[in-house]
Amino acid sequence: MFTDTHAHLSWPAFADDLPSVLGRARAAGVTRIVSIATDLDSARATLALAERHDGINVAIGLHPGDIPDVSLAQMPEIAKLAKHPKVVAIGETGLDYFREARKDHALRQQQRDLFWAHLGLSKERRLPVVIHSRDSDADMLEIVEAHAEALPKEWRPWGVMHCFTGDAAMASRCIEAGLMISFAGILTFKNSATMRDVAAKIPLDCALLETDAPYLAPEPHRGQRNESSYLPLTAAVLAQIRGVSVEEIARITTANAERLQICGR
Repeated sequence: MFTDTHAHLSWPAFADDLPSVLGRARAAGVTRIVSIATDLDSARATLALAERHDGINVAIGLHPGDIPDVSLAQMPEIAKLAKHPKVVAIGETGLDYFREARKDHALRQQQRDLFWAHLGLSKERRLPVVIHSRDSDADMLEIVEAHAEALPKEWRPWGVMHCFTGDAAMASRCIEAGLMISFAGILTFKNSATMRDVAAKIPLDCALLETDAPYLAPEPHRGQRNESSYLPLTAAVLAQIRGVSVEEIARITTANAERLQICGR
């Protein structure tokens, strides 16, 4: 039994065949999926999907890369939606300095303010945080470690670094701060030596699996639409790296998702 801790089931890529996608996921042993929203529209759409289909829970948030289309002014509505029983996490949220924010310091500050607002909501609602980080390691670690200092130790783990692409040193600091590390299909790519190094070194009780569907399909489906049924392909690579069975990876990562309480309560 697998848990896909990060997919975007309300995206247009799944508009025509979501029931078939969910059927293939169940056949592959992926029995629970956390569908991630990145703005108000996708939050509402994802909650509607979760109400219609078993095995789907929801994370809601405002993606940092979508500023100015998302903003602090929308957080009260996110807070209202977070009361829905299908909402199991806040996010995805975080920092993304890949494009406009690379040199725009005002935009970076807007992202940091929005990230802090999500962290405050997660603390208020006692829900884990799904964190997006791209080209922002120093600022990300500063915020994550400051937030962790203000949380009771018994709240750990309190979040996940989704689709982790940092190095082993960053992974270690994230884990020390109380976060889990989630591996996506990138782990299967031939040029993913850094990810494989991280996968070899972190404690397995800090590892999660995700697809980030419809993005980042694993080998041998790279370049195609990703879906939750491909999750065992990433699990197989993690199992090979750690010298254990795929069944053991399924058991451990599912137990980790349950401990984080990201797959339902």
